[in-house]
Amino acid sequence: MSPEIRFDKWNDLYAERTAALKSSAIRDLFIVASRPDIISFAGGMPDTRSLPIEIVIEATKKVLQKEGPAALQYGPSEGHLGLRKCVSKLMAENNMHVDTDEIIITDGGQQALDLLGKIFINPKDNILVEGPSYVGAIQAFSSYQAKITSLPLDENGLLIDSLVQALEDLKKRNQKAKFIYLVPSFSNPTGITLSLERRKALLKIIKKYDLLAIEDNPYDQLRFSEDKIPTLRSMDNSLIYMGTFSKIFSPGVRLGWVAAPKPIIEKLNFGKQAADLCSSSLTQRIVEEYFTSYPWEKYLKKQTELYKERRDVMLESLDKFFPSDAKWTKPGGGLFLWVTLPEFVNTAEMLAKSINEAKVAYVPGKAFFADDNGKNCMRLNFSYPNKEQISEGIKRLGKLIKSEIKLRQTFTDKLNLNND
Repeated sequence: MSPEIRFDKWNDLYAERTAALKSSAIRDLFIVASRPDIISFAGGMPDTRSLPIEIVIEATKKVLQKEGPAALQYGPSEGHLGLRKCVSKLMAENNMHVDTDEIIITDGGQQALDLLGKIFINPKDNILVEGPSYVGAIQAFSSYQAKITSLPLDENGLLIDSLVQALEDLKKRNQKAKFIYLVPSFSNPTGITLSLERRKALLKIIKKYDLLAIEDNPYDQLRFSEDKIPTLRSMDNSLIYMGTFSKIFSPGVRLGWVAAPKPIIEKLNFGKQAADLCSSSLTQRIVEEYFTSYPWEKYLKKQTELYKERRDVMLESLDKFFPSDAKWTKPGGGLFLWVTLPEFVNTAEMLAKSINEAKVAYVPGKAFFADDNGKNCMRLNFSYPNKEQISEGIKRLGKLIKSEIKLRQTFTDKLNLNND
């Protein structure tokens, strides 16, 4: 019997922009990574297992007792005022002073990225991002048919000269960048933090070229030391700032925010009305109750200490089990680190063997680039697996990588002998 031929009879009806829609490499791994026999470094998940559930239950009861039907009703598109006040206070603690009408609540940071793409990007607009950058941002901006350029990083963050070169190259073609998107603190996927010196230089470049900048800052409060670098937004209030409750409370509530000048918030509000009318009134009130009535800082400090312990175990394990020609970042906070292997190792091709044989999942590096880079890299998450899983998983992964390198060397040696 011949195999079933599958086709899409609606293919001619889809909008042209659907050609740019691709499944997220991270989301594709979720089903595999959730298998009990797999040690997963693939997800970007905070560890909600230590969240005090009794407090969440109590906060939910209080909201329903106090506000009842209002908590179960539609709400304003810009978000519940009480939660926007809470966001304003959180930002003020980081030296960012924002009025509530300069804030819009979104369904997590991902909706914020989609809405920003919706209101700013025309097909073929030039967008600048870090290389590597958050895969969800690349995915969101690509869906609006943007032309995305990845700019290189080093251990101190974005290379400012590369930004200037990109802007000058565009200028020579009578073009300009619509905006630059950055995750400057403990970035996803590298864990790298943009240094203070480069932040200052970046802001000068932004001003000189009249460049709109988006600062995505979900990991800033997951800091492993007392050293703190000012946010870009605190240094220049013309920037668009994105935050989320996913990393400091729970991703399950699906709540984030954007802080921006009022005209931009107005356009985002129109975009949100068209997308989903409003975010959940109930979860917004629960989050407001949690952050105003409970010692959330104590829980977050405990979480951060836990993540630091797990990061330390991962770094120690990498030193012990990975090959000497591998390199990795040493993040001072956040959830991730970035591994660079010899150029001939293709982490996307190696993934199936890693899952099926080593029983370890990771995210291949090429997913985080708008171009063809990152083939020999991988992102590893240390926030969710426990210390024993991290040690064992890195050991297995190191063994696999060493075997891949040995296989390549054996093949090269045989090829050289045949040529002789």
